[in-house]
Amino acid sequence: MMLLRRILQYRVYRRLVLSYLTLSIVTIALLSTILYAMFSARAVDEIDSSSKQMLTQVSYTSNVVYDQVKDITSQLLSDNEIISFLYAKEDNKKTNYTAYLFLNRLQGVYPFIKNISLYNFTTGTNTDLLGLTPTADMMDQLQKEGSSIGFIPRQVETMSKIPLKLLTFKITPEISFTEKPKGAIVVDLDEAYIRNIMKGISASARDALTLVMDTKGTIISHSDPDHFMEDFSDKPYIARILKDKAQSGSFVQRIEGQKELVTYVKSANLDWYFITVRPYSEIISNIDQLRNWTILIAVLLIIAGAFISLLLTGNMYNPVKALLDKVSTPETNAAKPHPRVDEYKLLTDAFTNTMESAKSMADTIQASSQALKDSYIAYLLNGGTKQLAVSAEMKREWESRFSGPFLTVVLFKIDNYAAFHEKHHALDRGLIRFAISNIAGELLSKPYRADTANIAGDEVTLILQTDSPHVEDNLFLIFGEIQDALLRYYAVSVSVSIGDSCASLSEIRHSYETAKASMTSRLFLGHGCIVDSRTAAKQDGQQERYPMHSEKRLIDAVKQSQTAKMKREIESFLAFLQGCSYANAIQYTQFIVLGVIKEFEYVTEWWNVDAEQLYRATRHMQSVETMADIERLLLGLCQQIVEILEENKKNTYVVKNAKIIETIQLFVQERYAEHGLSLEAAAENVGFSTGYIGKLFKNMTGTTFNDYVTHIRLEQAKVLLATTTDTIAAVGEAVGVYNVSYFTTLFKKKYGITPSVFKEQAAHAAE
Repeated sequence: MMLLRRILQYRVYRRLVLSYLTLSIVTIALLSTILYAMFSARAVDEIDSSSKQMLTQVSYTSNVVYDQVKDITSQLLSDNEIISFLYAKEDNKKTNYTAYLFLNRLQGVYPFIKNISLYNFTTGTNTDLLGLTPTADMMDQLQKEGSSIGFIPRQVETMSKIPLKLLTFKITPEISFTEKPKGAIVVDLDEAYIRNIMKGISASARDALTLVMDTKGTIISHSDPDHFMEDFSDKPYIARILKDKAQSGSFVQRIEGQKELVTYVKSANLDWYFITVRPYSEIISNIDQLRNWTILIAVLLIIAGAFISLLLTGNMYNPVKALLDKVSTPETNAAKPHPRVDEYKLLTDAFTNTMESAKSMADTIQASSQALKDSYIAYLLNGGTKQLAVSAEMKREWESRFSGPFLTVVLFKIDNYAAFHEKHHALDRGLIRFAISNIAGELLSKPYRADTANIAGDEVTLILQTDSPHVEDNLFLIFGEIQDALLRYYAVSVSVSIGDSCASLSEIRHSYETAKASMTSRLFLGHGCIVDSRTAAKQDGQQERYPMHSEKRLIDAVKQSQTAKMKREIESFLAFLQGCSYANAIQYTQFIVLGVIKEFEYVTEWWNVDAEQLYRATRHMQSVETMADIERLLLGLCQQIVEILEENKKNTYVVKNAKIIETIQLFVQERYAEHGLSLEAAAENVGFSTGYIGKLFKNMTGTTFNDYVTHIRLEQAKVLLATTTDTIAAVGEAVGVYNVSYFTTLFKKKYGITPSVFKEQAAHAAE
């Protein structure tokens, strides 16, 4: 009667009744026309449905297991106590106990985990929640080199002699490096957990046999637990699965005289095969019954259509159903296998999903906030934050972390970065830079508060908060420990520079700039140096003029192919650089490299030598870090030129002509200041005709005699303009050009600027 009153009183109920009646009539009409057409394809649909069901359950099982293990691993490796235990050099009971408590809490969060244990191979200690004693075979498996996450099925007994079947995941934190692992994490799952999940998912298949195996055919989980770790690879249907390279599939095969449907999926993450074996007769047994029941139901629906419409209206229209419609997704609705469902469970799942989404969003916001903070500090180091749009409240929060009272920038620079960049790919380079930051932060955080400010390229920057503006002596000892640790574990050398202290974060750029300026002392002190502004000040050399005599003597040694003399001249040049500033040392090195190349550039035209062989040294200048690098660069360039000269001296004709041209060039270099210097005088000096010498000089050098004389005069004029206070006219006369206007025209045509402008630029550069 209540339902009848609702129908009479509320319009929505009347619409629902009409809708259900219409639906019933349309359903019966369609059912009568297409149902029998579906019978022929019903068996195929049942098999396909069974395969899809298995694919869903195995994918779910694989993802749950693997994702949870990775999540647990991530939590363990982000905890300082766990890291301290894994990399401890000595056994520490307090560290062991703290790690045990963390594992115990973590197991409480993940109740499906049977056991978690940690192993430190350096100290030989381990922490195990169940108190399992590691066997020798287990230790060999843990220390064996391989992937970062490995899997080991095993059977063990607890201290109370209770047998356990465990699925063990071995995690090695530092697997990307060449050294043997220092520790390992072991996560144990009860084999019964996987078996129960498989049973729960495949509960609709009463007689189905479910099992999980690895790529060798060893059973990891089975409906019958007695088959755990048995080798099934000799069974025909298992051998067929192992032989097939597909990730999933199904087939029909007789097993022990019975026709069975075998469905399998291979997990890409775990290299496990999830297999279900169902009797084929079970799949098609319901077809005949379905045909008979369909006819009966069709008749009953026609008779009871009105009653069913009223019943559906009364049962389905309620507040819970309305709320369910709002929170349910299309995927949730499509996944309902039965007309009656647990609506409250669906609401609970919807609420849980909402909470997980909120937690994920909170994590994303936290990560974004950290990234913004890092960007803000990086902008401060480089002199501005105008391009970074952040709120004033966030800035105040970040700046409050750097309360000081004094802030000091510490710069770690990777030595021999060109070789480091070539040796390691991008992922390893990032991991090593992160390791530098972690090791430095951990060792410095004991006496100070250290925060990573910037990690990019060849440098890692930290900000120290100290009580004193002066650099304490123990800080240098800590830097030495950091360098030793990086060399020992990663074979990476770093140099360290310390900037001047400042009182606030707004002044941190000055500290960073002084740290970078101090790092230039690495050129003189070598790799692995530790330097502050005081040490850097001692390395600042005096302003010295470029040693043209060293360049000439080095060129002469190359021409004479005297390796010992070349080494002496290079050592003399390096000794000169020790008294120069960093900028002058780099500039003078470029000068001498270009001077040597320019002197022997003719070999690229005379003997068809690739110019790249000479000019490669100019590019290598960009990677020069120490005086030893400069020595290798100069010696390598000179030896390469000597090899080219020696190789091409085998051509007698070329050598003879080259000797003539060299004599003429020396003649010009000695007498360029004479106003009457001419081709005739040069030809007479070597005893050949003017016409012959003119053509030979053009062919061998690619330029005319007069152009070469002009080049020598202008090059010498540049030296005089840069190193003397003579007037433009005096400089012109000194190089053999007595007309100042003509001298200015020649100079501007060759160098693009007038002699007076060049003189001013040289004077500014020397200041």
